[in-house]
Amino acid sequence: ASEGFIAYCGAELLKCSPGEGCETRVVIQPHHRNFYGNVHGGMISTLMDATAGLTASFAGPEQRPAVTRSADIHYFLPVTGDVMTAKGHVIRAGKTMCLVYVDVLDDKDTICATGAFEYFYVDHH
Repeated sequence: ASEGFIAYCGAELLKCSPGEGCETRVVIQPHHRNFYGNVHGGMISTLMDATAGLTASFAGPEQRPAVTRSADIHYFLPVTGDVMTAKGHVIRAGKTMCLVYVDVLDDKDTICATGAFEYFYVDHH
């Protein structure tokens, strides 16, 4: 979360460690909000995908490059506060694929969205 598009979006990596999952945070800016004043769903899904990708990459004892294969996101509540946090944890990591669940929480620690992300390890031959 320190380079590229996700950094441009304002994400900050809070923690990421093998077996522990990863956690990211965005301090909400006006350009993150939609017409209704809530955080745009695309911003939420971007943060979720980045968090899940880091979580998949650090699922084992060594970091592995992973790309998104699929994403299934469910939005429950709008993110209306000043901060949102994404927390990813590995459900299953294999030789070629990894399944990660991610929750997005608002600044009151209420789960506003959740998703299942499947990643393909690009270093597998």
